[in-house]
Amino acid sequence: MNKILMIEDEPDQIKLVTLRLEANGYHVLSAVNAQNGIRLAQQEEPDLILLDMLLPDMNGLDVAGVLKKDPGVRDIPIIAMTAVGTPDIEQQCIQAGISGFVRKPYDSQELLAKIKERLEA
Repeated sequence: MNKILMIEDEPDQIKLVTLRLEANGYHVLSAVNAQNGIRLAQQEEPDLILLDMLLPDMNGLDVAGVLKKDPGVRDIPIIAMTAVGTPDIEQQCIQAGISGFVRKPYDSQELLAKIKERLEA
């Protein structure tokens, strides 16, 4: 069973995504802020990270930067989840080492397809 870490500050999003992922056979861990997310990533070494780009204590690009500099977790694929609508956000994510991107409100089939694609890569 693949382990997914969701770093997201909105409890409703955490519940919704967790239910969807668990129904599809994934084990989900969650953190409501960047610091806890980074710590959980380092402790649990998940197979994939879903990362909100707007967190209360750090933006997602900075979180990705911290994770990609850590040899223990740098190879874990990250999928950004964001409602940010700036045209260059996808390019910024790629530059930060983020390997996938889903806009909120997300389509559950798109999210599941991206997760599967990243896990199989």
